Amino acid sequence: MSKQFLINGTFQKISPFDRAFQYGDGIFRTFIVENKKPRHWKYHYKKIVEDCRAIKITPPKESALLSDIQLLFKAKKRAVGKFIISRGVSERGYKFNDTITHNRFLIKTKMPIYPNEYFKFGVDLIVCKQRLHPSVLLGVKHLNRLENIMARQEWKGDRYADGILLDQDGHVIECISSNIFMRIGKTIYTPKMNHVGIKGVTRELFIKIAKQLGFKIKEAIFNLDKLLKSDEVFITNSLFGVLQVKKIKNRSWQHQELASLFNHKLENLNI
Repeated sequence: MSKQFLINGTFQKISPFDRAFQYGDGIFRTFIVENKKPRHWKYHYKKIVEDCRAIKITPPKESALLSDIQLLFKAKKRAVGKFIISRGVSERGYKFNDTITHNRFLIKTKMPIYPNEYFKFGVDLIVCKQRLHPSVLLGVKHLNRLENIMARQEWKGDRYADGILLDQDGHVIECISSNIFMRIGKTIYTPKMNHVGIKGVTRELFIKIAKQLGFKIKEAIFNLDKLLKSDEVFITNSLFGVLQVKKIKNRSWQHQELASLFNHKLENLNI
């Protein structure tokens, strides 16, 4: 399956005057499509609407996005969908007219193949030198991801599944492309995001499932030392679901079955 895309529901060209291209003026969301249906769609659409409103873009109608998916995703097999919502086309300069109309882009790509070892034994994480800076756009998955891009350049190859991002004070916030959790006994902690960070859809679903399984959930401020002393660490995103972490720096964890249970629950969520 070659890469394909739609712009506003048609196969048209992107204008270099689109503000997503000029300034990163827009938002995005990535999700799995299977049997022409987007997984956990109501959660993804809710995030799209919230993020658009946060930067004062009129959100696209849900019916338009679902129509795009039906048009682009013909095969039944699992693939990756990514919506980009830009503010639209304008002349050079930060100012734009009140009459500007958003553009919506849908990209289809192959589902990444994750090694079986990731799910059988867990994954290794690197602690990135790149730090996250406070943002007035807390929680918004906007198109300016330069901190994440710089962090991903800190290692080559596939030795690490992801990199841990700290804030300016050394507190754990998230990973480059996933959220992070730690378990201590029957309590699962996730970083409290007061000034920077993205709360992903799978993070939200992980919390929901954890509560159903009888775990206490706490958003907390904690540093790397606290994370390394925990009983178990997980990372989550919308493509691989939940992965247990087996090593960070010199700290290793034995494989446990909780991540597999979470993935089973995610696969069978009727949403």
